[in-house]
Amino acid sequence: MKKFIVFICSQQQFALPIEIIEKILPLEKITLIPEATPYVSGVIQYDGNTMPIVDLSKRLFDNDMAITEHSKIIVVSDKDLRFGVAVDSVVSVSEFDADLPTVNGTVENKVQYIEHLFKTDTDIIIQIEINSLFDSEGTDELIALNG
Repeated sequence: MKKFIVFICSQQQFALPIEIIEKILPLEKITLIPEATPYVSGVIQYDGNTMPIVDLSKRLFDNDMAITEHSKIIVVSDKDLRFGVAVDSVVSVSEFDADLPTVNGTVENKVQYIEHLFKTDTDIIIQIEINSLFDSEGTDELIALNG
């Protein structure tokens, strides 16, 4: 069993492995970046530097996120990449069997970011492979906005 942060984005539950989560922050003022990729909301000050914020709703569903008092930024740090993921709300820390076969190799290239589908009594939770969310240009943009 492995621990995950479960969160909501566009009325769907998603999960990220807890070991890549650095911190969870309230969603506050984001500085917009002109001509950034549409799913890059902008940057915030974090840990003495700038950090890009990805609107996960925009990236996955092409919808702008509805910001509420429950909205959060999940700070993800994996490999050479650190960025914030803007989500509707954080639900829980949960344990799932991460030894299940991955979905990754069997679906269209469009959804290569789906790692696992965890079934609960009431829902299906999608585990995201965070490094597969972006093409190389998107990754380069996020790296460039860290500063």
